[in-house]
Formats: sequence, C-alpha cells, structure tokens
Amino acid sequence: CMAQMNAPAVLKGFAELAEEDVELLSLEMARSGCVGQSFSAELVPKDVISRQEGPAFLVYYGPAFLQNLGNDSAVRRLSVLAEIYRCSREMWPAAVAKVASNVTIRIDVIKALSITDMQDANLNGDVWVLLKHNESEAFIERSTKKKLNKMIANNSVFQVLDLSAAAAY
Repeated sequence: CMAQMNAPAVLKGFAELAEEDVELLSLEMARSGCVGQSFSAELVPKDVISRQEGPAFLVYYGPAFLQNLGNDSAVRRLSVLAEIYRCSREMWPAAVAKVASNVTIRIDVIKALSITDMQDANLNGDVWVLLKHNESEAFIERSTKKKLNKMIANNSVFQVLDLSAAAAY
C-alpha cells in the first residue's frame, strides 16, 4: 500500500468510500501503461484486463498525500484522490490506442495540505484546478477567479476540482 504506516487507516477509509469512488480508484490505479501488462487478475477490475485502455496516470506525490493524513480521515483524502483521477480522465479520455502511454499528474501543491485547508481556499473564493501543461503532464493549482478567467481566455485545458464529496465524510 502506498500509504506505508497509514496503510490500515487508508484501507479502512477505502472500505468507507462511495461505491463510485471505489470503482474509479480501482480501475485507474490498476492501469499499468504497458501493453499486455496488468496486476494480479483477481485484484483488478475485469475491465482493465478485458479492455486495456490508457493513458495510465501517475499521480506524482500521491503516496505523500496519503501518508500525510494529519487530522484528516483517510476516506476524505481518498475522496480527493478519486476526484483528481476523475478530472484527469476528463482531460485524457480512455482509449485503446493510448494503452501504452502515461500521463503525470503533479499534486505537489496539495500533498501536505489538510482537506480543511483546501476547502478554506474555496471559502475564500479560490478554486483548485487541474491544469494541463502539455500532452503528458498536468498540475493541481490554486486559482483565483481572475486567474481562472485568464485560463478561459487563453483556451487552457483545465478541470475544477469538486471537493464537496470530501466534505460529506
């Protein structure tokens, strides 16, 4: 488990997640980015083996995000991680032709933040976005409304993270 010493809490949190998030994390984290390669068949969703698609996502600092639970519950962190994968997949739709490719999703800016800190940014009028930098990389960034408008004007490709599900836990 990438959560290391927090593995018991993260596994318990995984069991408490909404079914939609469990399915999403199971599917996305089972993608290897290599043609014909998969993890143990009994551990991954059948769709991953029967219908190999990509790109696979490398959530850079994903392990650190789960290791830095602090006062957060693991289920809230996993919910945010699911939202990151969801936004990533919107920008890079799954395709058979992309099975052998990878995309790096950088979450440096939130790896040590609490969920409350992230939600406080929303309360102050900012949003968290996943901003596509190129065909193989995107970054989580905090954005003001002014910056968001500039991204729209510049035709930037981005997704706004919806943290409402994490707040529900």
